[in-house]
Amino acid sequence: MNSNKEYKGVIFDLDGTLLNTLGTYTYIMNELLKENNFPVHSEETYGSFIGNGAKNFITKSLPLEVRNEAFIEKLLHEFHTQYEVTYNQHSKVYDGVMKVLLAIQTEGIQLTLLSNKLHHLTQKCAAYFFSEIQFKYVIGQSAKYKKPDPSGVTELSKQLEIPLEELVFIGDTEVDINTAKNATIDSIAVTWGYRTKEDLTALKPNYLAETPKDLLKLLL
Repeated sequence: MNSNKEYKGVIFDLDGTLLNTLGTYTYIMNELLKENNFPVHSEETYGSFIGNGAKNFITKSLPLEVRNEAFIEKLLHEFHTQYEVTYNQHSKVYDGVMKVLLAIQTEGIQLTLLSNKLHHLTQKCAAYFFSEIQFKYVIGQSAKYKKPDPSGVTELSKQLEIPLEELVFIGDTEVDINTAKNATIDSIAVTWGYRTKEDLTALKPNYLAETPKDLLKLLL
């Protein structure tokens, strides 16, 4: 398996692609639900809720009858307050990912992050979990950038001074694949994250990676 293409820059999604944050999300959300006497969910269910940012995650976690804007915003604030102190708990880098990042970095390919996690929390996670990796730019969700809007990819292309055709987006959900399509760059869907191989195949990414080693075959 080889892409037959030399990419000069790689844009990585964070949650579900490099970092398994499902334990942290499950812990925080279930605590918030218990406090309000709502039913809790399993990790597997929460995995299907992840991808479109924390507000969407919280909305899907709540019973239908309490999904009003004011309550969702209240829980969103509480969620982020909890995440500030638990971001490095119950989460771990996927097996094999660090070796892949180091190998890509050694080859001189520019590495970046584009996440729908809040910008400062994305930066904190990058600094804590990937201190050995020199991400050239890290962009998290803000009023300006939110996947699948392609503006984050456009900005990274501009800052890296790498044309779109020499960039590739690597992610694990429909949000990531659609971001790549909206930005007209190639995409690689990874199957170890929060969506099934069947779900990802249906999205028609340019390539599919079932193990981190597959990424090396595609990129190097």
